[in-house]
Amino acid sequence: MVKKRRKINTKRMAIVLMIPVICLVLLIVNFTKIRLSIRGYDREAKKVVLNLDSSEIHDILDYNHVIDISKWDRVKNNSHYVLYDTYYRMTKYKTSKVVYYVDAYYERMEDLNFLGYTTSFLFKNSDLYSISTLDSLITSNIPYEKTKKYLAVKGAQICDVKGYSDLELSPLKTVLKVSYPGIDSSKKNGRSYTILSPEDSLVLVKEGFSLGSDYAPSDLRKVNVPYATQPAKLRKEAADAFEKMYKAALKKDHHLVIKSSYRSYDEQKAAYNEAFSNYGSTYKLNAVSSAGYNEHQTGYSVNLTCQDVADGIYNTFEETSDYNWLEQNAYKYGFILRYPEKSSKKTGVENETDHFRYVGIDVAKEIYLKNWVFEDYILHHGFTYNMRLN
Repeated sequence: MVKKRRKINTKRMAIVLMIPVICLVLLIVNFTKIRLSIRGYDREAKKVVLNLDSSEIHDILDYNHVIDISKWDRVKNNSHYVLYDTYYRMTKYKTSKVVYYVDAYYERMEDLNFLGYTTSFLFKNSDLYSISTLDSLITSNIPYEKTKKYLAVKGAQICDVKGYSDLELSPLKTVLKVSYPGIDSSKKNGRSYTILSPEDSLVLVKEGFSLGSDYAPSDLRKVNVPYATQPAKLRKEAADAFEKMYKAALKKDHHLVIKSSYRSYDEQKAAYNEAFSNYGSTYKLNAVSSAGYNEHQTGYSVNLTCQDVADGIYNTFEETSDYNWLEQNAYKYGFILRYPEKSSKKTGVENETDHFRYVGIDVAKEIYLKNWVFEDYILHHGFTYNMRLN
């Protein structure tokens, strides 16, 4: 009888000892529920959160925003809700794109953070740093401390960080030499980039440097000057500058006429296809470059002539006094002659002496006084925007 009583007492003792533990667990769970309720999470959201790892729950409780859990659960995901919401707030990308990037990034996060590449830094630059480039960054095994001076340069490419670290040049010269030898068309390297800020007045558009098919300037307006075939349109800043230049020329009895101005991606595509069908692969594409690689899509470029040519008094614009005035004065209004004679090797375009490009007064003045082409300016100053390697 004594032994039996001891067994019963042992069981009771175990139960008694378990009560505080159970109470503690229930308290913790309920406390978490209470905190989630206070934060604004509904019943279904709380169920999802409470099934997460303790670290994920902690992150959600400490997060500054209430996460719409149901929004992310509409697609298959790995439950990294704080990262989803953080990345979305930075990019405003659609749900599926956010989940894909974050889940793929999370698998690499430990290695990247170890090298010093923070989540914040990579999220802010995710339009440049695709998952494949993150892999190359891990493979290169170069800490952020050694690459940050290069990555601070506009246009720097993560896939080239090893090449950057091998040179002893300034960060700007290093990035341009390694990633962009194609700025000078005589040094083609087969790379192709998409310009990520096509609205920038200093975008370099040429073979290897393209605008997106969906890009159209948001501030196009009609240019109130004579035109040869159809009303001219330019971006507001360029249109304002051109009208000032036109009036200044008119005071000197020079009558400028716009032959062509803004051309959409689709319009350029149609022009290219027509030229190709008429002349075939032997046709030397000049103004009729392929869609996305033509400056007219920027809304900053015009092809010009003058009234004397339109009236048949002269055969070509270049032989008129109007053209001479334009050559000497266009820079004062922010325009440059984009494709001068004897520059085709560098620009990649045969002489197109009626094509003028707006770049702003300061830049135009420097290019004019130093007898540069636009490529020279970029090679000296670098880019003012980023690009994605295609």
